[in-house]
Amino acid sequence: MTEGFKSHPYLGNSQQDVDEMLQYLGLSSIEELYSDIPEEIRFKGDLDLPYYKSEYELIEAIKAKMSKNLTTREIRSFMGGGVLDIYMPALQDEVLRRTEFYSAYTPYQPETSQGTTQALFEYQSMICELVGMNVANCSLYDWATAVGEAALMASRITKKYKFIYTAATAPNREAVLKNYVVGANLELAAIPYDPATGKMDIAKAKEMMTEKDENDKYIVAGIYIENPNFFGVIEDELEEIIADAHEKGIKVVVGADMNSLGLMKPPGEYGADICIGEGQTIGGGPLNYGGPLLGILAMQFDRKETRQMPGRIVGITTTANEGERAFANTLETREQHIKRERATSNICTNEGLVALSCAVHLALLGPEGYKETAETMYLSAHYVVKELENIGIKRVFNTEFFNSFMLDLKIPKDKKEEFTSFMLERKIFPGIPFSIDGENYDYIVTTSYLLCEEDLNDYVKAIGEWRS
Repeated sequence: MTEGFKSHPYLGNSQQDVDEMLQYLGLSSIEELYSDIPEEIRFKGDLDLPYYKSEYELIEAIKAKMSKNLTTREIRSFMGGGVLDIYMPALQDEVLRRTEFYSAYTPYQPETSQGTTQALFEYQSMICELVGMNVANCSLYDWATAVGEAALMASRITKKYKFIYTAATAPNREAVLKNYVVGANLELAAIPYDPATGKMDIAKAKEMMTEKDENDKYIVAGIYIENPNFFGVIEDELEEIIADAHEKGIKVVVGADMNSLGLMKPPGEYGADICIGEGQTIGGGPLNYGGPLLGILAMQFDRKETRQMPGRIVGITTTANEGERAFANTLETREQHIKRERATSNICTNEGLVALSCAVHLALLGPEGYKETAETMYLSAHYVVKELENIGIKRVFNTEFFNSFMLDLKIPKDKKEEFTSFMLERKIFPGIPFSIDGENYDYIVTTSYLLCEEDLNDYVKAIGEWRS
């Protein structure tokens, strides 16, 4: 009998099962099975798993542990950075829980998956309407991977090998971008931002776009701009740099806060070639330990360039029966469907259920509801800023913003935990800490449409108490 194995009522393998598997593998013990794991990182001793006699006792124990977790229902969240606390209507949950959608995977046979393909077609149509473009794919994993995919896409289209991006990009998206381009040997360079305004340095961006190779040819494939950027600042001088980029054959990728498009001009209307973003914030799903998220990618249609889109596109067509329509996978550029060397991405699927969630949410909101949520977030953020200014607390960048802004708190790094605890005692997540000078933290504050006036006033009061 194998040493070190303890049977448990909620573990499927019996002692006999384990012995038979080890014998089949030619191993004498479970320890030998894990012998390839370096000793210094192997767990020592036994796992302290409590024993419960009944399922009821186990469930109650789990409930007790889960009750210690505090959610955004108990603590008001002023955090953003690409995800947002949202409300999921009951009807939205009801649609998502239908087994036709909930248990479905990928419509490899669209003729038998018309419900799923139609839902994805509706999602694509809504995204195109929001961003002002005429083709969108069925989604990517999240905003961060969409940045990487857009960079590779720009390089494939232009046949150039350098990609530049604003330094006012969210750190997690920047990190994924750097990881994405390694295999493709795509060079990266960050465009600095103006320390006074938080906006991209337009002059420096123009200079970087002029870089040429030894044959006097431009080498920059694309430029990535977040609008509003990670600091919440609205980049309101983009037409000029977009025109300059297009003169040099450079593709312009705009990372948009999807909620801001309820009030701001969509990227397609001011010249962007590709638009990416995060769909969680517009109904993709609740906050859930960082996922699942929903990567949005859309572009202006060009028969040749659209072929370089990652993932898949669902289209509408007609059947052999006159007057009857059907939905089909119009474009699939994945390595599972075509030659690997011609595939645009190794993304294996789209976030189908999350995309459906987003589509249902937007359908329930409608154009007016979408605009109202954007107005609520905008007005809430500007109300907080005004109230904070009344007690002498300013922003880092005194420029126009949507619903995020960087608060000038200059909290020393060794005081960060103390500040966090102070705010949590008042049931507030204060925002995202970000250090510009390397010594102190300022906080990027974001307002969602779920925050009421009392929540906003409590935030202002708490910050005032800390500063006093």
